[in-house]
Amino acid sequence: MRSFHMFIRGIILAGYVLLLFKLLLTSQLANYVSPKMHPFIYFALFVLLILGGMQILRSGMNTSESHCHCDGEHHMPKTPASTVFIYSLFLLPVMIGLMLSNHVLDSSVASKRGVQFGAQPLAESSNSQIQTEEKDLVEEYLRDPEGYMKKVDERVNEILQEDNSAVQSTEKENERLKNDLIGTDKIVVTDEKYISTINMISENVEQLIGKKVEITGFVFRERDFRSNQLVVARFGVTCCIADASVYGMLVEGENVAKLKDDTWIKVTGTIHKTTYHQSTIPVIEQPAIEMIEVPDQPYVYEEY
Repeated sequence: MRSFHMFIRGIILAGYVLLLFKLLLTSQLANYVSPKMHPFIYFALFVLLILGGMQILRSGMNTSESHCHCDGEHHMPKTPASTVFIYSLFLLPVMIGLMLSNHVLDSSVASKRGVQFGAQPLAESSNSQIQTEEKDLVEEYLRDPEGYMKKVDERVNEILQEDNSAVQSTEKENERLKNDLIGTDKIVVTDEKYISTINMISENVEQLIGKKVEITGFVFRERDFRSNQLVVARFGVTCCIADASVYGMLVEGENVAKLKDDTWIKVTGTIHKTTYHQSTIPVIEQPAIEMIEVPDQPYVYEEY
């Protein structure tokens, strides 16, 4: 019986190996996790392969209870029904992943998460982190002034030095991108800098009014949009699709009403500004729209 259970466990692990291998061969892994997480997937693939192979090999050896010299007890499922149920919990994800086609997030998901017309600047996020950590250190100091004074001073200095360096680097990169956008006649929103470019356009819309812009994405509409409005959007991923957010630019024109949601388009138009939910946001007017195929990589990723 132990050999049977070890064999089944080995098969399950082998199934996960095949699932990951399928995603790698079909170049669909990026539809689930950010490229920066891929090294962890490669490591998991290697470990699962080793563990699965060991389980299958050991199942063919003599593993009777008389040869077990461990002090603990072996707990196996007590009934066939419980055995099927427990192993089904692990087999079901493998079977779904191997049998069903890959599905890309679309406007039905975007409608629940909402669209962001500009991302939060990294520098502001870093400053918030500093304030939180400094507050924790102060609380420790107040609990035991003598014991934590030196520790607080050293830690605060380290945080300030590290964060100042990160902020300065980010500010330089943002300033360079801002100057590039202001200095060019036509802004092309690339996949590599999709989120940062949209963020920079949103922050500097007054200086970019009248410039040409080119952007690709899928058609998405909020419920309160007029018939001549849509968002050309992409899902931005930080770690995996569970944390995906929707980024895009508003498009206005009489020729957009006929476009269906989730249609992939390339939009070229002129940047102007408008008000949406009491906020000033950029809008693409006089759009020239070209229908395109779904790109090989539909998601964009946070830049670090």
